[in-house]
Amino acid sequence: MAIVRVGPHRCAAVFAVAALAGVAAIAGLSVPASASVVCPASAAAGGPVQWVFGQLGAPSPPSKSLSWTWTRGSGTWNGGRATGAICAEDKGGGRPTRHLVLSVSGSSTLSPGITRLGLPGVGIRIVVRVTASDDPACPRGTPGSVTLFASYYSVHRDSIVMHFAAACTGHNHTFTGSTAHVEIDRNGAQVNSA
Repeated sequence: MAIVRVGPHRCAAVFAVAALAGVAAIAGLSVPASASVVCPASAAAGGPVQWVFGQLGAPSPPSKSLSWTWTRGSGTWNGGRATGAICAEDKGGGRPTRHLVLSVSGSSTLSPGITRLGLPGVGIRIVVRVTASDDPACPRGTPGSVTLFASYYSVHRDSIVMHFAAACTGHNHTFTGSTAHVEIDRNGAQVNSA
């Protein structure tokens, strides 16, 4: 089976999102007024499979509780376990801006060669826990999961699905479309096996 490398336009878009996150972190844009929620500049390095994603805009389908989000994360997967960090800044729904930092650790599922959104690709479901929050309805320690899908080849339709336990269900969102960018690769190449 041939390994198909990820297209240069796709990498450029994902790394542009990651670069924006880094610039914002350096400039202090990811630090809310409360200064209690600080988005890490980068996640854990190493591991044979790397994942990175970014979403800037509204969820799909539209939500009454969220009109805009900047959600991004990165990390690694190795031997059934994922590590990394995810940060979210949510606005809208008649509420103040809300910030979350999620730690990624524990067992996770890597699913190469699956079909979603009508395209073949690779998915990963990772376990998360809220480690910092300025949303009183979503306390630290709340568990959840994030499921990422990155389509293969030149036509890309990616998805990001965030799901939390009862306390944080206001942060359950799905992102698809042109503003959702997901990259899951094995040392820079397409993931064809777990």
